[in-house]
Amino acid sequence: MDIDVLLADVERRARLHGRRESLRVVNGVVGVLSDVLPVRALELLTPHLPAEVRAGLAGRSRVETAATCRAFLERVSTILHAESPDNAFLARVVLEQLNGSLRVISPAAFAHLVAADLRPLMLAGRPASGRDLPVGGPLTSRIRVPAVVPAQRRQLA
Repeated sequence: MDIDVLLADVERRARLHGRRESLRVVNGVVGVLSDVLPVRALELLTPHLPAEVRAGLAGRSRVETAATCRAFLERVSTILHAESPDNAFLARVVLEQLNGSLRVISPAAFAHLVAADLRPLMLAGRPASGRDLPVGGPLTSRIRVPAVVPAQRRQLA
């Protein structure tokens, strides 16, 4: 994954002011994600993150946070100094970009490990899998209706 592409996408989508601010937001959200996820899940995710993001995680102490949406967003507010609803918007943009750009393992792979109210945020921007896509278009295009014209009723004398 190219860090420059990730940061440019986050900067554009979140309307931030440059690479440094984008890196601060990405590091903040990934740091909060590391507080929410179990240690083993974080160990599996970390090697797939860009080197600059991994460096931000390396010197950080883990603060155990409940894996709920409210706790997650409160922690994002504390780290990024962003009020609600900006905290949710920034977290969604970062998770969306990570889920879209990480090919092997992304935060969406660990959505089942968090509370149900946090799962939609963790799954943001997840590329559609083959089983999610409809085969051959919508269902109505696959239904075949026989073209039978009803016979006219005639009275026999």
